[in-house]
Amino acid sequence: MISVIYGAKGSGKTKRIIDSANAAGANASGQVIYITDNEKSLAVSSDVRFVNLGEYGVKTESEFIGFLKGMLATNFDIQKVYVDSLSRLLGKSAEELSSAFAAIEALPGNIDYIVAVSAETLPAYLKKYAAK
Repeated sequence: MISVIYGAKGSGKTKRIIDSANAAGANASGQVIYITDNEKSLAVSSDVRFVNLGEYGVKTESEFIGFLKGMLATNFDIQKVYVDSLSRLLGKSAEELSSAFAAIEALPGNIDYIVAVSAETLPAYLKKYAAK
């Protein structure tokens, strides 16, 4: 399942996604992963596996999906994956991320993906993922 947290830059998406990841990490029976591209998200709890994507040189959509596949292939305990600002990570606007979301949706396993996207309004293809 995919859920999208969205809003304009500076609207508090990072705080919302960190709070959600921390709450999930405290109660999870499996592993919770938080992916970003910087070390500024230090408010992530030690119950959550913090991944700084910038350390791995991942820049493109195919590299990102390959990175996720590698994580899933080596760890069968992953329950939730939080991705902070997919738009920034891949250098694409929300309108340009449809193939990335399709690839995430096609990943194996029963894993919840919570993805923050910079957008004041969601493109039509993302509305089905909008966090309630």
